[in-house]
Amino acid sequence: MSEVTTQRYASISPALDWFFVHADANPKNPPTVYRLAAWGIGEDGTVIGLVGAFGHEIGKRRAPHLISIPPVPGQYLHASQLSDIERDQSIKR
Repeated sequence: MSEVTTQRYASISPALDWFFVHADANPKNPPTVYRLAAWGIGEDGTVIGLVGAFGHEIGKRRAPHLISIPPVPGQYLHASQLSDIERDQSIKR
């Protein structure tokens, strides 16, 4: 069984209209776009986007919760900065 680690945050605030965008492993596929739920400020002062964990990500015994963005190269973009393709992808998540 895998061990679940919990990140501690000094504060959490809403991330209205912010997204995390990263390229797909297959360059022929569109990018993956996550809608951020909140910004988390770690105890060390780092800021990270948080997304909702629903479905298979949470397992059968955990309630929906916030998790950090995936550990992949990407960028935070405001809704006004999304391309048409990124905007279309954001609706799928």
